[in-house]
Amino acid sequence: MILDRLRYELRLLGKPVFLTPLLVVIGFALFLALVNRSEEEVSKSMVASLEVLLPMAAGVVVATIATYDRALELQLTMPRKYHRTATMRFLFIVLWSALVSLLTSYLLDVLNFWRLPTQIAHWSQPWQFLTWQLTWLSSTLWLVALGLVLSLLLRSRTASGALICVLSVTELVFHQVLDQDPLYHPVYLFPLTYSPNASYWLTNRFELLGTAAVLLMLGWFLLRLPERLLSHVPGEE
Repeated sequence: MILDRLRYELRLLGKPVFLTPLLVVIGFALFLALVNRSEEEVSKSMVASLEVLLPMAAGVVVATIATYDRALELQLTMPRKYHRTATMRFLFIVLWSALVSLLTSYLLDVLNFWRLPTQIAHWSQPWQFLTWQLTWLSSTLWLVALGLVLSLLLRSRTASGALICVLSVTELVFHQVLDQDPLYHPVYLFPLTYSPNASYWLTNRFELLGTAAVLLMLGWFLLRLPERLLSHVPGEE
C-alpha cells in the first residue's frame, strides 16, 4: 500500500521533478567542457552549480509543485490529512535534490575539481568532506522552506517561484554588500562562490539551517489550515 501510494505521488509530481536537478548538473558540466575553461574556473563554476543552481531549482520546484493538486478539494475530505501528502512530496523533492548534490560533490572530489572554504581547508577527512556538504545543504533547505511558505502565503505558484529566482539573483548581484556587511551574513546564501576566504562561512551555514527550520515549522503550520490550501484552486496561478 505504501509503495503504491509513493508510486502514485511520484507520477503526479511528473518528470520535471526528476529531470531538473540532473539537467542542471549535466547541462552545466557539458557547457563548461565545450567552452574549455581552466581547471580553476571549472572548479569554481561547478561548485557554484551546487551552491546556487541546484538549491534555486529545488526552491522553485517546491514553490510550484509541492502544495498544488487538481483534486485538492477531494483530498481534504479523505481520512488521510492532506498535510501528510504535501509533506511526502516536499521530502521527495528535497531528498532527490540532496542525492544529486551529494553524488556531484563526490565526483568533484574524485576529479579534483574541489573548492574549499578557508575555514575547513586544513581539516582532516572525513570531516572536511562531510562539513563541505553544508555548501549545498544549507542553501537548499533555506530556499525550499521559503518556497513552501511563499506558495502558501501568496497563493500563487507563479509568483512564489518567481520570488525565489529574484531573491537568488539579487544575492548574486549584490554579493559584495552581503559579504562585507555582517548584518546580512545570516541570509547570505552563496558565500563559497564569491567569498571562499570568509571567516564566517561555518557560522553562516548553521544560521541558514536554523532559519530554515523556523520556516519549515511555519510551513507545517500553514499546511494544516484548510483555508490556505483551498486557495490553491486549479487555474489560480
